[in-house]
Amino acid sequence: MESSNNKDFEMEYLDTPLKFKKPPVLAYAGQVGGNPNWNFPSHKHDDLCEIIYICEGEGTFIIDNKSYTAKKGDILIYNTGVIHEEYSNPSNPLVTYFCGISNLAIDQLKDLCIIPFDLEPIIQKNKYSDLIGLYFSHIFEESSLKAAGFEIICQGLLTSSIALMHRAIKLQNLRNETKESNTLAHRIKEFIDKNYKKNIKLEDIAAALYINKYYLSHVFKEQMKITPINYLINRRIGEAKNLLVSTELKIGEIARIMGYDNTNYFTLLFKKMTGETPKQFKQNHKKNLFYHKDP
Repeated sequence: MESSNNKDFEMEYLDTPLKFKKPPVLAYAGQVGGNPNWNFPSHKHDDLCEIIYICEGEGTFIIDNKSYTAKKGDILIYNTGVIHEEYSNPSNPLVTYFCGISNLAIDQLKDLCIIPFDLEPIIQKNKYSDLIGLYFSHIFEESSLKAAGFEIICQGLLTSSIALMHRAIKLQNLRNETKESNTLAHRIKEFIDKNYKKNIKLEDIAAALYINKYYLSHVFKEQMKITPINYLINRRIGEAKNLLVSTELKIGEIARIMGYDNTNYFTLLFKKMTGETPKQFKQNHKKNLFYHKDP
């Protein structure tokens, strides 16, 4: 139940416009410059959050006991209190910008959190990556030079970067949802393909896959462009066609094999789907088949 509630919160949060209760303040900015042996042992930040932007190379990042591989254009986000460790790939060394952020408070999130804790802490390369990278290079430059007003400039660049990250998160979440829906649709199809001869209803499919029947119908129709029940019927009629032209089984026998106890209903359904009765289909198509008989 808790997992479901977390998912609902994530969806609600991603649909809500980004609102800063307290704007970000730059605590520090730095750069990792291509050292093949670079690594940073396990640690956490209790008084700030941190963002890593990958300029070049590749690295392994262990965040809250889960391992991630990140490369050029990817962004790592460490909410406050999250334990993390970082390792550069020796054969493809990391070049990164990083910055620590204090003061931050975003509506609906805990202070010093950039994203909900249950969202993946890596934002994969996307159409905003280059712009965010440019902002981070300016933040690093401004924090290094410390010219008059640099704090204000850094705050604006950080605010813009976080806003773009939230746009990217929404795009990434949408892609992930599409992948999940596609996977679920194929699980539904696989279940129907295995059980099409049985007297199954939509409720049976939903119960077997532990999902709501209305959600099941929506996902399947969205991905397969046909309802689950119509796919089931098409599957049965397709197999019935094959039996009609390749066997000497009677129409009533084929109807029962396909899960229809009522032969008349099967005949009406078959004609509706094919334009021919089973008998007509058998006569019109079986004559084109040739059988080899043993002498």
